[in-house]
Amino acid sequence: MRLPHSRADQGTPMFARDALLLISHGSASLPDASRPLMAHADVIRRSRQFAEVKVGLLDGEPNAAPVFAALTAPVVHVVPFFFDDGYFTRIAIPNLLLSLISKSRVVRFCPPVGAHDGMAMLLEARLLRHCELFGTDPKSLSVLLVGHGSAKGPGRARALPRHAATLEAGGRFGRVRIAWLEEPPFVPEALSSTRGHVVAVIGYLANEGFHATEHLPAMIAAERAERGTNWPPVLDLGSIGTDEAFPSMILDQVKVARAA
Repeated sequence: MRLPHSRADQGTPMFARDALLLISHGSASLPDASRPLMAHADVIRRSRQFAEVKVGLLDGEPNAAPVFAALTAPVVHVVPFFFDDGYFTRIAIPNLLLSLISKSRVVRFCPPVGAHDGMAMLLEARLLRHCELFGTDPKSLSVLLVGHGSAKGPGRARALPRHAATLEAGGRFGRVRIAWLEEPPFVPEALSSTRGHVVAVIGYLANEGFHATEHLPAMIAAERAERGTNWPPVLDLGSIGTDEAFPSMILDQVKVARAA
């Protein structure tokens, strides 16, 4: 999945008069948490598919409300850079923007990127790149996909279990499991239960917040210390939110909403 290069001979971009607003959670205490999304926005901006491409955050700067209010295009496509379809995508973002919408503007709320069917393919590609680089048999890997989860509403997440089931159905890896940072099954228990296997951990996390940069790495480090040299290793393959395929997937979500 690649976003086409911006070239004059490609004709008129599909959304040349429209604006694209990418909304993420953000972090007021960690300004760089949305760095991956900013990079994805830059790629889309350079493609010249839209008249305006902006990023807005629910927590931190640039705040989504004033960013939305400053857009001048008559049509605004709003894509949540969230990895599940829940409170933030269904309630928080619409409630924030609906009060700002004028009668002269069309606002299209698009599916969150985490709902894209290609997410399982991204996860698989990252795992296979590691296997190719280090000469590892994919069947030897026990894959652990780590999502945020919710202590207030456990069991509500739907996207990650679906993508994990797709990945496991492909049969390329020894085992595919999920764990959460804020609800059971928790990461430490999931890691300790797989000590007989090489474990490849991927963070199903959109932002580079504390969960991605501190909490999950610390849990992996603690499990490595417990295993020592007597057990197969734990591999940290990073968080999927940095993947270079996301600009293309964002554009896909815009097309889905337009066709609905």
